Amino acid sequence: MKLSHFLLFPVAMNFIACATHVSSQQTMADDRNLVYEDTYKAYREAEEKYLNLLFNIERMPEEEELWVMKRERMLELMQLKELMLNARQELDGAIQEWERHLLDVQAEVKSRDIKKLNPNFKGIDAQRTSPGQLLPGEAKTTKSFNY
Repeated sequence: MKLSHFLLFPVAMNFIACATHVSSQQTMADDRNLVYEDTYKAYREAEEKYLNLLFNIERMPEEEELWVMKRERMLELMQLKELMLNARQELDGAIQEWERHLLDVQAEVKSRDIKKLNPNFKGIDAQRTSPGQLLPGEAKTTKSFNY
């Protein structure tokens, strides 16, 4: 009994490790998502500041300093937009790579579709799970006595 517990422990630990394993593709997608979210937030904040500046220019169009700030904010907004679009493109690429990885893993799992064979039987009988089990196509052919 103690020996079986000793043998089950590595199997259980392997199962836990596989269940909690994060692939490098998933990590890359998560990182790219964080970068995209940060650049999106920065862009939204810069856009809000730019709109506030435009409102102030409408109220005080004679202030030259506001016009200079407008140009600076517009340049900042265009740079952040470019960064945000690049981050989104990298995120999309990382997600596609992750999806390809998942498809590869699924194909590998399907290819490993190993039937458990009964070690007590040999040959075609190894497919039986019990001595009395009939395999497909092995139906008993008894003559019916009901006429």
